[in-house]
Amino acid sequence: MHEKKDSGKKEEDSKRMPIFGSWHGAIPFGESEEEREASIKEAEPKKIIRHLDTPKGKIVIENYCSPEKLESLSIDDGICMFSRHDPERQKRALVTVSRSDCGNVIVGIKDSTIVSYIGIHKPSERERWGKPKYPWLFELGAIEVSRNYRRLGLAQAMLKVAFDDPYYEDKIVLTTGFTWHWDLEQTGLTKYQYHDLGAQLMGRFGFIEMATDEPNVTMDSANLFLVRVGKNVPFSRYQKFASLLFANEWEAMLRGW
Repeated sequence: MHEKKDSGKKEEDSKRMPIFGSWHGAIPFGESEEEREASIKEAEPKKIIRHLDTPKGKIVIENYCSPEKLESLSIDDGICMFSRHDPERQKRALVTVSRSDCGNVIVGIKDSTIVSYIGIHKPSERERWGKPKYPWLFELGAIEVSRNYRRLGLAQAMLKVAFDDPYYEDKIVLTTGFTWHWDLEQTGLTKYQYHDLGAQLMGRFGFIEMATDEPNVTMDSANLFLVRVGKNVPFSRYQKFASLLFANEWEAMLRGW
């Protein structure tokens, strides 16, 4: 659908960072940024369980799935893209995320079997996003629907459960989409079509594309780098996050960060 030569302007337009004038967290008159930061009352994580009726039966969508529950569930053999075709390996990874500090595993469960999942966690300290240890910065590390349960609306249903939780409204959540993790063979999509599909889906939940010089992102022009800035995020947090986008000082200076 998209040729690489046609993607340049589109990528440039889509990856612009929000301009100051459109900032949704504008500081009220007479209130300093420090005062606003201090006044933020962090919401408690909200447990959400919903049911999705599909042609394959009812699927339970649940956030904050506990390690104990995850261990008790089986995992569908169509879960394969992040685990190198080893679903049990992926299940162990989900248990690890669930046990981590502020880790959140959202799952789709059909008859005691995991058929889809999302993992949200703190960025790794080995990556630029995790090195400052900002408590308000999170990463949506993976989203996958089993090959056996696609086109049922599971990805959208899980994202809705994830971000109906007010806990993330004073947080920034980033996510990356790398072409080498995409199931292009089974979907029949080109990598640029998959890019557009991912950006469109995540955009429904407040994610926008941003530019960065992170090498894993820039390795392929079809890779995705998406960021969700919660509606209650003060501008000081956004500034701190934006300072991480470019390690190249010249590039950062050109962009005003």
